Order: sequence, then C-alpha cells, then structure tokens
Amino acid sequence: MEDPLGSNFKRVRLTGTRFNGGRLPVDSLIELQKYQDVLRIAAEAEWNRDHPGQDSPADLKDSVSLAIERIDEGSADVLLVFEQVQEYQQYQAEARAVTDSIVKAAYSGATIPKLEGLSDSEEYSFRTTVSQIGSTLEPGQTMELYLSDPSAPPITISSESRVKASENLLAGVDFLLAPEVIATPNDSSRVDVSLIGKITALDAERATYNFVQSDGTEIKGRYGNCPHLVEDLRSVLNTTSDGPLTRVSGELRTYTTDAPRLWTTTGVEQLQYDDTESGRRLTELASLNSDWDGAGAPPISSVALDAAQTILRAIEAARFPRPGIFPTPDGGVLIEWGNSESVESVEILEDASFETFRLPAGKSQGEHGSGINIDEAIDFVKRVKA
Repeated sequence: MEDPLGSNFKRVRLTGTRFNGGRLPVDSLIELQKYQDVLRIAAEAEWNRDHPGQDSPADLKDSVSLAIERIDEGSADVLLVFEQVQEYQQYQAEARAVTDSIVKAAYSGATIPKLEGLSDSEEYSFRTTVSQIGSTLEPGQTMELYLSDPSAPPITISSESRVKASENLLAGVDFLLAPEVIATPNDSSRVDVSLIGKITALDAERATYNFVQSDGTEIKGRYGNCPHLVEDLRSVLNTTSDGPLTRVSGELRTYTTDAPRLWTTTGVEQLQYDDTESGRRLTELASLNSDWDGAGAPPISSVALDAAQTILRAIEAARFPRPGIFPTPDGGVLIEWGNSESVESVEILEDASFETFRLPAGKSQGEHGSGINIDEAIDFVKRVKA
C-alpha cells in the first residue's frame, strides 16, 4: 500500500501528559535530532556501498535533513518533511528504509542487520545513536515512529522498551571491534566487578564515560546496555578531583593490546560519608576493590557501609569510646571494642543484617545476638558501653 503522506514525509507521535495539546517541549527536540542523525549515518552507508573506496560527498550529510512541517492537536503529533536535494534522493529514501528496518528489528527482538557501507567503529556509533532515540522519555510517555508502509503499526518507544532494544542493538557487539586493534578477550579476561572512584567525563552520544579509580587508574566505561543510567552518571559527574566518590558495577574486560574497559555497566552509586574520623574510615573501606584481601573478597557492600555509618553516628552522639572499624571478607563491616575488661562487637553483614557479640573478661562463653533492625544494634551498643 502506498503511503498517503508520500515518501517525503515522516510521522512521529509523542504521547503523555507532557505533550497534551500538541505541545513539543524544547528538550524533546533532541529526539527528532537523533532520528535525523541515524538517517544521515544510514545514507552515508548506502552511498559508501555504491562507491567503495571513495570519500562520501561533503554535502551528503546536509542533504539528509528534516524540518517540522506541522504539529497536530492531541499529543505532539509531528509531521516531518525531508529536504529535497535531487542528487541524493535515492540515498535519502534508502536511508529511511534501512532505518525503519533496523529500529523495527531492535524493538521486536529480531536480529540486527549490519550496514555494509560502514566500518566497525561507524557501525557501533550508528547502533549507539539508534539506542539513544527516546532518551528524554519519562515513565508514561511514548514515542511512535510510523513506518513507510501505512498498514504497519508504528514502532512504540518508551523508557521501558528502550532497555531491551538497546540490549538487542549492542548485544554480541564484539564483531564491531577490529581484531588488529583489540584482542579477542578470553574467559579469564572478563569479570564482574564493583570499582570505586570518580566519573570525570561523560559522552551521552556514545554512551561512554571516563572513570578514575581511587588509585588514579583511568578506565573507559560503557553504559549502552543500561541507557537509563545516564542520569545517575550525570549526577556524579565532575571533571575535577572534587567529584563524589562513586561505585560503578559491571563487566570488566582486559586485553593484550589495549587498556581494560568496563564493557557493560549495571549500577552507579554515589558513596558519601561523614567528614569525621569514622566517616573517613568508611570511605577507605568503600574504596576497597574486589580481592582486597588477596583471597577473593568482594567489595564492601554499600548497604553495610550505610548501616555502619548509622551506628557510628549514634556512638559519636553518645560520646562512647571510638571503636575499631574493619572490613570483613564477606563484604561487611566489623565495629569492635576490645580491652582487658571485655570485647564487644557489632558485625554488619553484606545485606545490612547484623550480629552482636560480647565477652566479659574471665568468661568462657560470650553473648551472641542477631537482627535486621539497625536500632536494635544501636540499643546493644548503648547497653554494653553506657
């Protein structure tokens, strides 16, 4: 069936309260810009396929441009018109068809075809750009891309569906890396890690960031597998050494010919502790990386550190003697007092539950307790240290 709008038009519909009455917020214009960027890359790929070994024309990119023809009532129902440059109309049409097929495949879970006219790095850039379409959408909002075939349903993009589509676009992306540049990792070079440091740069277009570990080592990270993490990354971004201490989790890959990279990112978490002696000690514990004890110990869990900070604040407020604060090999925190009269401790486990212990001098058996309510741990401290 022929498109009643004609091949020169593209319909995009944004739904949600924010777009009622045909409103198109300025920060949503980036969605149309990203769609245009995808079209331009696809057009260049089609031209390169027809002209192998030749540089693409300087004006090809500008010839694949969109303009807003009108915005209809209801939700933001946008009609885009393709600028007409006769010389490149063929590539404009091919770019539209290719883009439709790739976006449709990404959101249906189908195999993503590789564009023949792109290098590996360009292919990765293209897929990353496609994955970023819809990045400004909030829960309850959608972006509908209407296909050239009017009988086909539109592709519906939401903050939820983007996660799966991005995984589909970037899954198994090893083939995009030239073997002469990056060695193929073996099983021993892939490991799930949690690293402590600071985010010093962020490239939302390529879904990458720079991460500087506590020891000064810089690592490149990627978050295309979880695009929603961009807001968490922005919240901790600081180009100076004054940025907040941050834990990032994901898959670390090491190579024989390139620096290690966080190939995927699954979590971004700001770590912030009091500017006190105990708070600074917690920061030290938070900075421990995997295998800090040489025997495979995990990093200290953030929930254990938060629980420890709550207990230590109560200890300082009550002016009790300062305890020793130690990491445990299970990812927890041990708060302990010991002298000739007794030993008392609160061990916070990696899930923030706790175990208490008290052994007075001269006794052969101690007092044990456990719980999940941190107030009970504080009550124990007050009872034994008052």
